[in-house]
Amino acid sequence: MKYKIFKTDEFEEWLEQEPAKSRVQVATRIEKIQEEGHFGDHRDVRKHIAELRWNNGRRVYYSLIPEHQVLLLLGGNKNGQSKDINQAEKIYKEWIYD
Repeated sequence: MKYKIFKTDEFEEWLEQEPAKSRVQVATRIEKIQEEGHFGDHRDVRKHIAELRWNNGRRVYYSLIPEHQVLLLLGGNKNGQSKDINQAEKIYKEWIYD
């Protein structure tokens, strides 16, 4: 199953600040979601918010939206997880209700 990917400005800004190796790893994961529907290690963290997880602590917060679409909300790491989840939820609500 293929997914259409949308990226928020906040996600793009986070990704730009990541090291090149990290950007490649995130891009590869997004491509697998887009082309194969394979999310890898992920879990729901709040209503409408889930996270892609990496062993090194990296997180990408996203939301599934109707018709096989994924909204990439924000990135972060395990250390700032609570703050990042709150921010991702705020971004989601702004994006959906705007």
